Amino acid sequence: AVAWTWEEETTLLDKQALTSLEEAVEAHVPDVLNNYSLYRQTGVSKFVDPSDKDAKPSKQTLILAMEHLVKTPYAHESVQELIDTFVRFGEYRSALYACGAVSCMLENDGVSTLTLSRSYVMETILALSMGDPVTAERQFLDRHVQKTHYLSSRECKLAEDLFRAVLSRDSDALNEARSPTGSNKNGLASLHASMRDLVQNLRVSGAARKKRPTSEPATEIQPTTEIKPASEPSAEEKSKGLKLENVDKAEEIKPKDKDSDDKKLDSKKLENELDTVMADLDGIDFGEKEEDDDNDDDDDIDLR
Repeated sequence: AVAWTWEEETTLLDKQALTSLEEAVEAHVPDVLNNYSLYRQTGVSKFVDPSDKDAKPSKQTLILAMEHLVKTPYAHESVQELIDTFVRFGEYRSALYACGAVSCMLENDGVSTLTLSRSYVMETILALSMGDPVTAERQFLDRHVQKTHYLSSRECKLAEDLFRAVLSRDSDALNEARSPTGSNKNGLASLHASMRDLVQNLRVSGAARKKRPTSEPATEIQPTTEIKPASEPSAEEKSKGLKLENVDKAEEIKPKDKDSDDKKLDSKKLENELDTVMADLDGIDFGEKEEDDDNDDDDDIDLR
């Protein structure tokens, strides 16, 4: 039966898988011995008359059902796995149906105490998850507390705190009851991980929050354009790259050389212009020579 859900990624349980799983539960515990047989969603029990499902089973039917009850040690563990599967797919009714079968097997072995206490608190959690605190309270008072060992267990305190908080619609009390650091931390730690997650999803009104169902698993989006891996450039491409790199460097350096050449040309041009001006100045007669000649003539005159 578990093969129907092997590596299943969707959160919806197939109808054929659900039918097979519930039939596997009855194969361990007949429905006439299961206190939650009414929560079965598919199929009809082999120990019930299909024409009159509401009729109470006869004494002979109960005796026959007890003979078909699985009583081997640790037989409840396989049904416990089905509970976790039902919870994972959000089938809380079927999970409660399977949990009733586990409790029935543990009650009839005559030795289980701690494991039975955990099964009882799981019944309470699943009933609250369906939004039915009345059923959780009734089963707690009519069946669970009739076991002396359950009254003093930490699971009993956890179950009572949970359904009383939901009945009174006290969100603060509910948060205190399921707090990982509160007074019920030991009771929560002893539960399966799926049950602990379910407790955190409980609400004071309505059923527990479920994961959003998806009919198909998420598919990975493929890129529209193929990205080719970078290949190593060839020798010719490398040489071209080096030439381009040298050209780029030359272009960067070229403006600097041009500036220096312009500066040299300007200095040479300035020197040439200065030489030309000086030459022109030398060619100009400013009359100084005539004055010198006049002075010489004056020196020749005898003033005596």
